[in-house]
Amino acid sequence: MRNLLTLAFATFATANLSSVLPPPSLATTKSPPPTFRGGAAATPSPSNIDLALAGGIATMFGDFAMHPIDCIKTLQQSDAGKSLSMLAASKQIFKTQGISGFYSGVATYIFCDGAAGAMKFATYEMMKRWTNENVSEDKVPLALFGCAAAAFVASSFLLVPGELIKQRLQTGQYTSMMSGVSTILKNEGPLGLYAGYAAVCFRDIPYTMIELGLYDNLKTAYIWLKNRATGASKSDSTSYRISQQDEILIGAITGGIVGYITNPLDSIKTKLVTSNTYSGFVDCFTKTVKANGFSSLFAGGGARVSWLMPFTAIYLPVYDNLKRFLSARHVALASTAPLRGGALAPPANASVGNFVCKQMQTNDNRCMVA
Repeated sequence: MRNLLTLAFATFATANLSSVLPPPSLATTKSPPPTFRGGAAATPSPSNIDLALAGGIATMFGDFAMHPIDCIKTLQQSDAGKSLSMLAASKQIFKTQGISGFYSGVATYIFCDGAAGAMKFATYEMMKRWTNENVSEDKVPLALFGCAAAAFVASSFLLVPGELIKQRLQTGQYTSMMSGVSTILKNEGPLGLYAGYAAVCFRDIPYTMIELGLYDNLKTAYIWLKNRATGASKSDSTSYRISQQDEILIGAITGGIVGYITNPLDSIKTKLVTSNTYSGFVDCFTKTVKANGFSSLFAGGGARVSWLMPFTAIYLPVYDNLKRFLSARHVALASTAPLRGGALAPPANASVGNFVCKQMQTNDNRCMVA
């Protein structure tokens, strides 16, 4: 902030001196307002803490809304419910546990997955920012998938224990989160909380790569198609601006695609964390295919798609909205930040003489010579 105020004051002072002192040759040409790659206007970026908060809230909101479908899917994929349809699984949950059975493990999952979502989105945004600044534009779409993979690895240490206890609660192995944790620590030690970690990574690294990478790339492709239809360019003021309805639709499409193609990995993971009859991922895969055929790996696929389509349609647009809100808040704060002496700092991207106060896409806001 001190650097921002100092540079803003210097910019203001230089602009006023330019009316008295002979202008340098550089000042004869007025620089255009700053933009990011692709022509988008430069705006302040939320801090990493803000991004983590937005990711955590969006994840918890989506988790709570869709948890009943997740319970049905988990029962279908477990050995106890492998032959059940969605309707039959729903009836069994209601018969044995009542309405509360559809929210088994919800508190554990919301807490752990919310923390993991905070870590995932903050990491993804940091890496995406670095990618946009350091990777050639034609390679950015592919690089986003790598950013998403790294984001999941960073969040996995928070996600896996919650996923493990949630699914054991859903299958009736424990009566509460605390009893589950104490039982695991007593019988298996601390590493028991990470049972099935490899299987979760096998499922969720591809899942997160496709989910976040596909969502961002589909939005970019959609804007490109809209601009192509109207003849507008990315840097044009008439360029298409994606709407919340567009984001919901793209989120649902992303969830449907990623949910179905990763269902076999999810099925293997569920069996590993709810049963002790398998020695590992490969053993579970071969035994499942040998006993029930390859199609059995898609058990619960309908429930998984029914869960993930609305889930991603909820939590990804919610995250985007929270991020936009926080960006707007940073713009407002930056435009009203007082300088030494009580004067106000110039608004973001406002031209001041032959200089432009440029809000960089980093955690700090800096004024740069245009």
